[in-house]
Amino acid sequence: MLMAKVKKSVKSDDRNDPKFYNPLRDHSVYEVEFPDGTTDDVEANLIAECMVSECDPEGRQYPMLREISDHRKDNTALNVADGSYRTRAGNPVPKRTTSGWKLLLEWIDGSMVWVRLAEVLSSYLSMPLLTV
Repeated sequence: MLMAKVKKSVKSDDRNDPKFYNPLRDHSVYEVEFPDGTTDDVEANLIAECMVSECDPEGRQYPMLREISDHRKDNTALNVADGSYRTRAGNPVPKRTTSGWKLLLEWIDGSMVWVRLAEVLSSYLSMPLLTV
């Protein structure tokens, strides 16, 4: 599976008579462009099938994560000196924060995006637990 962008219609079916039009038999052809710049002609029903296969029955998408490729921090992230505080007893306790950190996520379709660590953490914590 590769991500692609539909650029233009190459060949269109005759849709003038809606009484006889069946989207399952739509043989319109579209030019799609892949991330590496190559193009290919793809039928509309194949594009629709790929889009529908990524959704659950309610239409929600669940993209699959391939890997965390990289990480970075900006100037709002805590440095080591500011990363802890002392309790009344004098014990050092690390500060728990995700501020300033981002992860580079690579999805199964090959796309990559920088996401705040807080967003990744919140989506992980909101996942339902599976019981067997």
